[in-house]
Amino acid sequence: MASRNKQAVAPKGAKDVQDFVVAQLEEARKRIQAFERELVKRGRAQQRELENVIKSIRSGRQLKVLERQATAATSEVKKRLDALQTSVLGALGVASREEMQQIHRELARLTKRVDTLVSRRPTA
Repeated sequence: MASRNKQAVAPKGAKDVQDFVVAQLEEARKRIQAFERELVKRGRAQQRELENVIKSIRSGRQLKVLERQATAATSEVKKRLDALQTSVLGALGVASREEMQQIHRELARLTKRVDTLVSRRPTA
């Protein structure tokens, strides 16, 4: 009979343990489901982001932006190189292209004037 008393007491303790384990498993199941929903949500957001990137690449928008930036950078580099060249030539005392053109125009004007003066001069 002593064993029957133990069995009668054991199910009551086992029931508490069983309820505790079931509650813990239920809580774990809920957390796993919430985690699963969060993963699905993040996955969908990343999928949308990747689709937008793919559309952007296919449309060439990023390529066009990069092309504009490269063109602007090229233009800026050319300006800086021209400025550097001008300053180096100025430091060396060499005439710039504009100065050479101005000298050429002045030389042409003076040549015409000399030719005019020579043609008016009486021949002896």
